[in-house]
Amino acid sequence: MASRTGIVGIFAAIGFAIGFLAFLASPVVGQALAEWIPSLMVDPSIVFASITGIVGAAVSTITVTAWARRA
Repeated sequence: MASRTGIVGIFAAIGFAIGFLAFLASPVVGQALAEWIPSLMVDPSIVFASITGIVGAAVSTITVTAWARRA
């Protein structure tokens, strides 16, 4: 059985990687949303932060749920 510290470290690494990738992808997604919904007049940094937060929350929730069901 893996140690608690190791498991927390794995979750931290996964969260960092997902947040990093979401941050890199957010300008593309934000631009697509701006073109798709022209009336969307929101500061781009808020859109990018929201996208990153949503992706991080979704991945964390899915990961923890899958891990809890396994045990």
